[in-house]
Amino acid sequence: MLADKNADKYGFKLNTGILAWASLSRLQNKRREMYSQAQSHLGKSKRKEQSRTRVARSKMITTAIPMFAEKGFDATSISDIEVAAGVKRGMLVYHFKSKKKFWETAIDSLFTEPYQEKDYPASMNPTREGVAIIIRLNVRIAAQYPEIGRLVTLEARQNSWRLTYIVDKHITPGFNYLKEYVSTALNLTTSEFAHWYYIMAKSCSTIFVSEPECSLLFGFDSLQPEVVETHADMLVKIILIGEDK
Repeated sequence: MLADKNADKYGFKLNTGILAWASLSRLQNKRREMYSQAQSHLGKSKRKEQSRTRVARSKMITTAIPMFAEKGFDATSISDIEVAAGVKRGMLVYHFKSKKKFWETAIDSLFTEPYQEKDYPASMNPTREGVAIIIRLNVRIAAQYPEIGRLVTLEARQNSWRLTYIVDKHITPGFNYLKEYVSTALNLTTSEFAHWYYIMAKSCSTIFVSEPECSLLFGFDSLQPEVVETHADMLVKIILIGEDK
């Protein structure tokens, strides 16, 4: 007698529908497992690609900032940046769409970090002590980010869309606060504040922007912490001299 293919080892018949459901259930479980593995692999690949993208973008921005500050926008080519950053040709336009958009992104990166860290005194009741704090903060930022001074000095020599971008987006907000605070604390007219502003701004940054010259003339590195603090102390005394009389 032939064994019934739907019977178990004890000869009891199994329901064909149950067998079909069990087989389908195993197939569905296998498919879910394969889908989960595929999604996991896809997620890892996507995260890896995102990480590579962030690294490439960061390398190009970090590399380009001193190039823009030293040579300017026009004299710095896309190819120069890609070669210096060690990325493949075409990567800059691929990630940033155009050289202009890339420049704007690099400028945003350059200005955002230091000025987020700035701890200006509260605008209420402006005081001479608050002005001294502002001077010291600007000296320290100028020393830590000399590329800002170099780039602004380069771009400020002529009107351009780049100067407009820098002034409107990154200089004007802090400038408006500074003008109100210092003019009130030191009782300056608008014209007097214009002179005060450029005396302060250029005095804060020149020794750091011109670090190679300083090294040749005086034999020391102007970016050393003790030099930075000495410079801040001297500027506070010079700029605020006679105000207590």
